[in-house]
This record gives sequence, C-alpha cells and structure tokens, in this order.
Amino acid sequence: MGFIIKNSQLTNEVIQVLNQFIELNIDASAAFRLSRIIKDLSSIIEDKSKAEKMIFDKWAQKDNNGNFVFARTESGEIIENSVVLLDADKFNIEMDKLLNIENIINHEKVNFDDLKLEKAKIIDILKVEFLFM
Repeated sequence: MGFIIKNSQLTNEVIQVLNQFIELNIDASAAFRLSRIIKDLSSIIEDKSKAEKMIFDKWAQKDNNGNFVFARTESGEIIENSVVLLDADKFNIEMDKLLNIENIINHEKVNFDDLKLEKAKIIDILKVEFLFM
C-alpha cells in the first residue's frame, strides 16, 4: 500500500491535472482515494515551494535595497526571468538535494479505469502517471 514520489515530480501542474480528475463523475471510492492523495500532495508541494524560495533567497544576489540583481547580457540588457546567483554551484547542490527528497504517500494508487475518461491529454496523463496502478 502506498507509493513514493520525489519532490522533482511534484509541480503545480500536477495538482491542476489532479483537480481536473476530482471534478469527474467517478466511482466514489476512487474519488475518495484521489482526494486524499491530492490533499497530501498539495501539502508537500506547498512545503517544497517554501523551501525553493528559501534556497533562492539565500543564493540570489541583492542590491543595497534588498532587491534582486537581474542577470544582464554583455550589452547590458536584463535577461528576463533570471537573477545573479552568489554561488551557482552551491545553489544547484541545495536545489538538487531538495528535488531528490522522496515522499511516502500512504494511500493506494488509483485504478486508471475508475476515472472513466472519455478524453485525456497525453501530456496530462504523463504528469500524473505515478498515481495509477
């Protein structure tokens, strides 16, 4: 009973896909199992996000006002969605440790057939394949 999932597999996209499943008209026991799993995963994702933010805040360079220093091209243009890291190697080590943490989910996996999906996007199923028997 139960299964293991790494933090690296858990994203907000996973919860979005699972929430779509909850709205389906499925077998009551499968719905209950799925809702318990989603509750546990949501908590883990929330804790993981807080830890990621902590690591980011620790290693991202800040100016005298406490604002992040954005990375720039050689011509001085800001590189979108990027900051200067104080030590990229240490940042990557900490982030890798966080992402490799394994979480035990103490619930049975769901039988895929119980979802009775008429249509599904392959990309969505791949995001949550860890969930199925």
